[in-house]
Amino acid sequence: MHQFAVRDGQLVVGGELLATLAARVGQTPFYALDRALLRERVALLRRTLPPSIKLHYAMKANPMPAVVGLMAGLVDGIDVASAGELKVALDAGANPAEISFAGPGKREGELRQAVAARVLVNVESLREVTLLAGISRELGLPARVAVRVNPDFELKGSGMKMGGGPKQFGVDVEVVPELLARVQAGGLQFEGFHLFAGSQNLRAESICEAQLKSYELALRLAQACPQPVRFLNLGGGFG
Repeated sequence: MHQFAVRDGQLVVGGELLATLAARVGQTPFYALDRALLRERVALLRRTLPPSIKLHYAMKANPMPAVVGLMAGLVDGIDVASAGELKVALDAGANPAEISFAGPGKREGELRQAVAARVLVNVESLREVTLLAGISRELGLPARVAVRVNPDFELKGSGMKMGGGPKQFGVDVEVVPELLARVQAGGLQFEGFHLFAGSQNLRAESICEAQLKSYELALRLAQACPQPVRFLNLGGGFG
């Protein structure tokens, strides 16, 4: 993947010299993003990954409304981590059916907004399941949920490990059956699992090994699911 071009000793972004962009903006510092390069990156992933894989954009990478609006038209869904990000995604025209709401510290008000918007909530605690059951009864809408699981293995060589023991993200593997039982008892609409073993790792072999282990773990956990597993979220991101 090529980086930004250089002309006359200056970076070129979106076909314009960086100095020209700075003059147009009128001040520095500023952010400059190349829409063509973003489209190219998405197209590369489409060509490289199997057609059955869906691409979602994690807004934590860049929540700028213009970027989210562009990405919403390029990928299959958007991942948000706050009510503010959810509003930006909806305003950008993202399909609510393909928006997922992640994060371990969701407030009750944020959960209510997610249920009302009919977006998928990645639940990360028994507390969230209890709150969602009450909100679903109040609104007359069954909350759409996936369960974020804290994997019982690590992504080897990662700078940020998201599995292999208790972590702030997700539910420990041994708690999943109880949580799934509460999902069913609360009348929630179970749709799948969210698994992420780690980041800050560019070793393809380690990433592939972690993805395979995630798939095998999901197969084991599926035996306790109240409904069929419709999807498996392995995000967000590589590297």
